[in-house]
Amino acid sequence: MVFAFFICSESVLGQTEKKDSLVWNGSKYVPFSSIPVDTILFDFDKDLSLQIYPLDSIIKAAVLYSPSLKFEDASIEKAMYNLKYTRYLWMNGITGFYNYSFGNQTNLNSIDNNSAILNNSLGLGYRYGFNVVFPLTELFGRPNRMKQLRSEHEMAIYKKEERQIELEQRVITAYFNLLNAQKQMKIRVQDTESAKLTVEIAMVEMRRGKIHPSELSRLKNIHALSESNLEMSRRDFMIYYYQLESLVGKKLSKFKKL
Repeated sequence: MVFAFFICSESVLGQTEKKDSLVWNGSKYVPFSSIPVDTILFDFDKDLSLQIYPLDSIIKAAVLYSPSLKFEDASIEKAMYNLKYTRYLWMNGITGFYNYSFGNQTNLNSIDNNSAILNNSLGLGYRYGFNVVFPLTELFGRPNRMKQLRSEHEMAIYKKEERQIELEQRVITAYFNLLNAQKQMKIRVQDTESAKLTVEIAMVEMRRGKIHPSELSRLKNIHALSESNLEMSRRDFMIYYYQLESLVGKKLSKFKKL
């Protein structure tokens, strides 16, 4: 729902009397109290910066919500677990074994081509132990591999910090764009009302023959231009409003001062 506001007034010999705040409901101006307000619960006659939480609170909320920062947290965690896992890969060369032989007792001999006995063992009983294979790549390549994984972990941390800075910059931009858009809309509303009042006076003056119709046409063009500028200001305000809302992941009404 799109809203704009201004002060309704009526002309009495050039005098203006303040009556009520009006808002734009999409087709015409109506009293503010006569329309349902869903997401925008602020008093637009007051500076928005006085009604909303400070910028640092909004930034903290955006950082806690940001899906991109949560993604970077997961990347950091992934790099950390990869580093921990790689620390124990050298243990792949160590394996245990266990076996048991039963039956008649025998003497198992292993003989090579030169009739030399390589192994002499009994074929009955329990056997257990460890086999150790330690590749040279673990000895010479492991330090560099661990340094690489530590660097990847640090890269993930720095990447998150970079994303957080980018998010904070976007929140800051959207916040001050919103405040500026409200002020611009107030100015455009005043211009529109002034142009409208001027046209109404000119119509009366033309009926009395005091001004030429061409002058009335010129004033109507000014009024139309002011309404066009008001529409663009209203559009900018709503864009910045919902941009900031999407960055923090909550309705901005949640950040309204009590």
